[in-house]
Amino acid sequence: MATVVDGYCISEGSNKETNHYVVSIRGSGLRYKPGDSLGFYPTNDSELVKQTIRKLGFSRKTIIKTKNVAETTLEEALLHRFTIHRSGKKFFAAVVTKMKNGKEKENLSGILDDREKVDKYLFTRDCIDILNENPVHFEPQEFIDLLSPITPRLYSISSSPKVHPGEVHLTIAIVKYNNFDRDRFGLATGHLVNMVEMNKTKIPIYIQPTKEFIIPKQSSKDIIMVGPGTGIAPFRAFIEHRKATGSTGKNWLFFGEVHEASTFFYKEEWSNYMKEEHLDKLTTAFSRDQENKIYVQHRLLSNGKEIWKWLKNGAYFYVCGDKQYMAKDVHSALIEIAHKHGKMELADADIYINQTLMKEEHRYLRDVY
Repeated sequence: MATVVDGYCISEGSNKETNHYVVSIRGSGLRYKPGDSLGFYPTNDSELVKQTIRKLGFSRKTIIKTKNVAETTLEEALLHRFTIHRSGKKFFAAVVTKMKNGKEKENLSGILDDREKVDKYLFTRDCIDILNENPVHFEPQEFIDLLSPITPRLYSISSSPKVHPGEVHLTIAIVKYNNFDRDRFGLATGHLVNMVEMNKTKIPIYIQPTKEFIIPKQSSKDIIMVGPGTGIAPFRAFIEHRKATGSTGKNWLFFGEVHEASTFFYKEEWSNYMKEEHLDKLTTAFSRDQENKIYVQHRLLSNGKEIWKWLKNGAYFYVCGDKQYMAKDVHSALIEIAHKHGKMELADADIYINQTLMKEEHRYLRDVY
């Protein structure tokens, strides 16, 4: 149980809130290294729990059974054990089963049969939303048995223990939106924003160590880091650690976000590292600061010749952040760089990046989610 000792916004002026948090682990015995993640077990919002119980017509003190606890109250179970901020497929399917036959049931059954459609449908709805649209009755235990357990959230650590002993720093984008005339938060980020009082509130955490996403053992090795958005987190830790341990290898950071004025996370720190020559190159891509959107993969391609030179000289290449789009685009850019500047056939460039660099030499490392 760790205390959150500080938290502040690092995206002032942006409509997308990103916060920096400091969690104390003094006296806990927990240890970490740059590249590790912090696991956090969140609690559901108490108001959402009340609304859910009210919608279902239950009593909060109703006794129910769960797998890990013989008996507990419905309120306690919904607060600490089950996901309710977004509905799961199991609950949705049970609602459809209970509905009267008709066109609406046919439509929802069609959604259930299509994975893409069901994911899209559930992405915007919690249990209350589904019951508002399709009123059916559940017994308390029946309802609980349809829910998924709360799983921990992992956040890349953005600090070096050598620079911040007894602390873990985190860089977290806050998930908040309005759907069906109700304000919503992500489960973990809602907990941090709405339920944490600095220097008082304790949260349940653990350290998730990494075996692969680590700083080179040889401190003379150069590193290239690509971390747009909150993907910047581990690279703040890397640079802090490389400076603190006197590493002689060069450091090149690629960072991307929406606007330089409001979302250039840790700008002053990077500027100071540049002046101190602990950060050799800083390449940025602010997608909405010009007419044509520019992303980190475009910056990689425009710096392809020098990136290839660094790679051939033994540099390590790191990527952290969005798995669905960014990491794929960066990967394609890396293959293009090997093809163009390494003068390889495309097939050979593909093999070099996917096999040689990533699997054999372990110099292409990713922390994507």
